[in-house]
Amino acid sequence: MARLVEALNRFFGRVEILALGLENERSAAEAALARGMPLDAREHARTILSVLPDSAVGLALWADAAEEAWLDDEVVTALSDLSRRVPWRADVWLRLGRAGQRTGWGSARDALERAASAPEERDAARLALLDLCDLDLAAGDPARAQRWLDRIPAPLSTVPDRDVALRRAACALAQGDLDGARAAAEILGEPAAIEGRAALVLAQLALAEASAAAGASAAALPPAVVSRALDLGLRALVLDVPGAAELCAALVAASRDVLVVDRVRRVVRAAGALDEPTWAAAFAFAEGRRDDARRALARGLSAGDRAAAAALLRMAVETRDLGALDALAARAAGAARAAGEGAGGAAAPPLPPDLVRLRGAAVMASEGQGSQALDALDAVTGEGATWAEDLRRSILRGWLPPAEGGAAPRPAAWGDVLRELARTAKLLDRLDLLAATEALAVERERPLRAAVVGEFNAGKSTFLNALLGEDVAPTGVLPTTATLHWVAWAPDPFARIVVRGGQDRVVPHAALKDTLRALAAAGDKVARVFIYAPIERLKRVEILDTPGFNAPDPDHIAEARRAFDEAHVALWLLDAPQAMKESERRVLSEISALGVPVQILANKADRLKPDALETVLAHVRDSLAASAIASLAPPIAFSARLSLKGRLGDEAALAASGWAEVEALFAEQIVDASDALRERALRRKAGRIAAELAQAASARAAEDREAVRRARAEADRLRAGAAYLRRERRAIAAAIDKALEPARRELAADLRPIAALPEERKRTDAGVRAYVQERLVARLSWPLSVEIARAARAGVDAGGRGARGVDAGADERGAHGEPSPRAAAHVRAVLMGMVAVHDAPDELAARSIEGVIEAAIDAFAMALTAEAEAPAPPPASAAIEQRALALRAAFEAPADA
Repeated sequence: MARLVEALNRFFGRVEILALGLENERSAAEAALARGMPLDAREHARTILSVLPDSAVGLALWADAAEEAWLDDEVVTALSDLSRRVPWRADVWLRLGRAGQRTGWGSARDALERAASAPEERDAARLALLDLCDLDLAAGDPARAQRWLDRIPAPLSTVPDRDVALRRAACALAQGDLDGARAAAEILGEPAAIEGRAALVLAQLALAEASAAAGASAAALPPAVVSRALDLGLRALVLDVPGAAELCAALVAASRDVLVVDRVRRVVRAAGALDEPTWAAAFAFAEGRRDDARRALARGLSAGDRAAAAALLRMAVETRDLGALDALAARAAGAARAAGEGAGGAAAPPLPPDLVRLRGAAVMASEGQGSQALDALDAVTGEGATWAEDLRRSILRGWLPPAEGGAAPRPAAWGDVLRELARTAKLLDRLDLLAATEALAVERERPLRAAVVGEFNAGKSTFLNALLGEDVAPTGVLPTTATLHWVAWAPDPFARIVVRGGQDRVVPHAALKDTLRALAAAGDKVARVFIYAPIERLKRVEILDTPGFNAPDPDHIAEARRAFDEAHVALWLLDAPQAMKESERRVLSEISALGVPVQILANKADRLKPDALETVLAHVRDSLAASAIASLAPPIAFSARLSLKGRLGDEAALAASGWAEVEALFAEQIVDASDALRERALRRKAGRIAAELAQAASARAAEDREAVRRARAEADRLRAGAAYLRRERRAIAAAIDKALEPARRELAADLRPIAALPEERKRTDAGVRAYVQERLVARLSWPLSVEIARAARAGVDAGGRGARGVDAGADERGAHGEPSPRAAAHVRAVLMGMVAVHDAPDELAARSIEGVIEAAIDAFAMALTAEAEAPAPPPASAAIEQRALALRAAFEAPADA
C-alpha cells in the first residue's frame, strides 16, 4: 500500500509545517523512509509532533515509519490519533485495523468495519471487506464471512476478482456448498507456485468432492485424489498458509500408504517440526498408534497449543474417531468451567456447532434413538458432512439387519422404517406413497399372502380348493368373467363381491358362481372377490387366486399382474401336458425380476404316463435354469383334480394325486417360512417406496439448487448495479435530469396555480406544501426510479461478467428497466424529504435537481444492496434428499451379511 504521508500531503498541504519551521523535519523524514531508514524517519516525525501534536502529516509519518520498523504498538497509537483527525479516510482505518490485529488490539475489527463502510475509497473498503471475511472464516462463521464478500461489487471489467473468488470458495466449502465452491474455483484455475492459499482451498475442494462422491473419509478415497490434494497441501504448507498443516496432518493420519506418509515425514523433518504435537499425532495415527496420537495431542492442548486442538479436530473427522472428539469436547468444557471460576488454564476452543450436533447424534444413535439422531444429522454441513453421511447410513442399515450365515433376515425395525418413509412422503407431498406406507403398516399384521398364478385353465381354483380342503373358490368360470379372488379367514363362510361403480354383493359360497355369471350377463365389472371361510390354515396364509395370464380381457391380465405387488410368494401352476410355453417363461421372468419368490407346480399329472411326466419335469427344470428363474424347491408334478377329490373323501384319488408331496412342500417352504417370506416381501415393497421417494427428493433438490443458482445470479446482478450507480452517480444524475424534462413540464403545469399565491403562504401553508409534495412525488418518483433502474441495467450489461458471472438476463423486471418496489420506495422517500426541507417548493419544477437525483441514486443503490443481501432460508430439500438416498441405499444393500 502507498504510504499515508503521500496521500495526506496532497490533502492537507504543508502550510502549518512551513509556518512553524518544520519543513526540514518533514523532508528529512520522507527521505529517511525512501532510503529504508524507518527509525530515523520516526525521530523526525516525533519532532514534528512535539511541536504540532495534531499534525495529520506528522501522525502519518510516524505511522509509516513505525510500520516499516515493525513497531506495531506505535502504529496503533499513531493511527488511532490520525483516525480522529481524518475519520473519513478509509485507508487510515484499514491500516489501523491491520496493525491492531497484529498486536491483539481489541478495536481492530471496529476499525476494519469503519474502513469497509467508506463510500468513496473503494480500494481500501474492498481490502477491509476481504480482511473482515478472513476474520470470520478463522472464527468459524462462514455465513457472516460470505456477507462481507457480498458487499464487494463485481468488477465491471471481464477480469474476475481472484481474491473474492478465493474467499467465496473457502466460505462455500465451510458451509458444505460444493456447487458454490466449484463455481468459485473455476475462476482460480491452477494456482501459481506462490499462491499457497489458493492451493489449500483447491486441495480442500478436491477432498470434499471425492468424499461426497464416495461417501467416505480420506482413508477410502482414490489414491489420485489424495495425491493431488497432498501436492497442493504441501505447497501451502511450505508457504506457511494457515490451515495447511492441519489438512496435511489429517491426510497423513487417515492414510495407510507408506509412500504418502514417508513423503510428508521428509517435508516435516526438513522444517524441524517432527516433535510438534500435531505431527507426532498424525504419524502415530497413520501407524495405528491411536493412544500415542491422543497423548501427543493432549500434550499440545495442555500447553495451550490451539493448533493441536485444530489438528485433533481435523483428525477426529477424517478418522471418524468419536473418542478424539469426546476428548476435545471434554477439554473445552473443562476450560470453560475454569474460565467461569476465574482460574487460569490452557486455551481450548469449543467444538464447532456442526460437530457438536454430530457428536450428539452419535450418542443418540448408540442409545437406540435413531430417528432423533437423523434429525440432528440433517443440520450437519461443512467439514462434518461426510462423517454425518456415514453415520446416517449406518443408522439406516441398522434398521434393516441382513441375513447371517444363509439364515432368514432378522425382522427390520419396522416402526422406525415406516415412520421414516411416512415422514419423507409428507415432506414431498407424495400422498400416494404415504398411503402405500400406511398400507404396509397394516400388512405387517396380516397373514402371509400366497398368490396362485398361471395361465387360464391351468387348474388354479381347483388347486386352491384342494389346498383348503373345501370347494370354496369357483371353478369352471369363463375367462371373460375371471377376476382376482382373495381367500381369507373369517369365523363364518361367505363371499363379498366388489363391483366397480356399484354396490358390493355379500353371498354364501354356494351362490358365488351363479352371482358372478349374473353380474357378467348384466355387464357389471367385478373388481375383486373376497372369499372368507373358517379354515384354520387361512389364519397363517391368505390365498390370492388370480385370473389366467392368457385370458382375452387385458383388464384381467393387469389384475393378475397386480397380484404380484400384493403377494409375498407365488405358486405357479403349469399345465403339465404343455408346460413352460414361451408365454409362461416370459411372465415367470417378470415375477422373478420383481423379487417375488416362486414355487413351480406342474398340474394335470394324471394325464401323462410316468416316463412322459419325468420328461416334462426335466424340461421344466432345464427351462427354469436357462431363464435364470429360481423355484423355492424343485418343481413337483401332481393332479389338482384328484387332490380335491381326495381331500373331499376319495382316498384312492388322494393316493394317486401326488398331493402328499405338495402338502409337505407347502407346509415346509411356505407356512413354516411365512415370517421370513413376509419380511422379504415387506422389504421389497418398502424398498420400492424408498426408491420412488429418493427419485422425488432428488428432483426437488435439483429444482431448489437451480433456484439457489438463479438467486445468487440475481444477487450478483443487484450488487453490480448498485456498485455502478455509486461509481457513476454524477454522470447518471446529469443524464437523468435531462431525461426528466417531460415529467418536469407536467409538474410545472400542476404547480402553476401556486405561483399566484403570496410568498408567505407558499412557505407556511401546510396544505400547499402537501399538494406540492404529492404532485412532485406523483410526477417524478416513478419516472426517476425507472431511469435509475435503466442506468443500473445498462451498467451491468456493459460490465459483462464479473467474478461470479453476473447474469445480465437474470431478472425480467430489470430487463425492462422497471425498479423493484423497495427501490422505488427509497426514491419516493428522497423526493418527499426534498419537498419537506425546501423553502420554495413550487420552484422545484423550474430548477435543476441533479443533487436530489444523486441522493435518489444513492438511495436506489442502497435498496439494491439490501435486496442482494436479504438472507434466504436454505431449502430443506438437501437434507430430505440425503436421508431419502441413504434409506434407498440401505434397502439396496446385499441381504447377506
